[in-house]
Amino acid sequence: MVLGSILNLKRVKTMTDFKPLEDYLNINTENYRDNDLTTLNHYIYQYVINVPFENINVQNKQPIALDDEAMIYKIVSEHRGGYCYEQNRLFHSWITSKGFDAYMISATINTGNGWAMAGSHMALIVQINQEKYLVDVGYADVPKQAMPLKNEPEVIEDVNGYFQASWIDTQTIDMSKYKDEAWEIQYRAIDKAQAIMDFDEAIHFNQYDAHSIFVKKLIVSKAKLYGRVTLSNNHLTITDHGEKEKIPVTQSNYQTLLKAYFGIENIKLRPFE
Repeated sequence: MVLGSILNLKRVKTMTDFKPLEDYLNINTENYRDNDLTTLNHYIYQYVINVPFENINVQNKQPIALDDEAMIYKIVSEHRGGYCYEQNRLFHSWITSKGFDAYMISATINTGNGWAMAGSHMALIVQINQEKYLVDVGYADVPKQAMPLKNEPEVIEDVNGYFQASWIDTQTIDMSKYKDEAWEIQYRAIDKAQAIMDFDEAIHFNQYDAHSIFVKKLIVSKAKLYGRVTLSNNHLTITDHGEKEKIPVTQSNYQTLLKAYFGIENIKLRPFE
């Protein structure tokens, strides 16, 4: 009995406090408290509008944040974000603590010139009332809401375009975006629950391997009410309702751009130093 109480106490002590994250994201916990689609979409929207997709730690040869506390600190205190393993892992941890039925899945990115490393992208499946939804807060171009997984794909309209998640067979899912009058696969996922350790090989590859796009190139991208803004090694691209404007990125202006468009301050990037 005493041992059980001690173990329960330890569990309580190790539970993550998500309130700082919720405060930072401006989560309306009074109006959004049920485990329904409306609440889930509120969480997704507030997350992606406030947290950038970025690979700064990889570019700076620093460890990525793969635990709740480190990732919350990175977001709340540094106004940073991360890439799929950091973002979707944290989002999964957060929403399951709120009572949502969710699990991590692996996916393979369509690079436009073929497929990336098999299963190297992490996304999420959330189940609500026996209905499944594809959720992804760790990809640079996704809608700001959950994507229903139905026999007949449901098109999701976003300021950044039209998206859909569709079944290819009983276990395979395509996440697609409508481009140039056709649906283009962004990635292909497998509906099978994964643990973070199942991504060990992919995490190592995308942190350290010279062939990884995240090692090769800088990317900082954030959803905006008007569209999206993305900073690379060469340009800051502002997409405003489909119209693109490019601003050259240099050693002398990259910190100013990071602060102005992403709220990221006091950080040096190895590609520019």
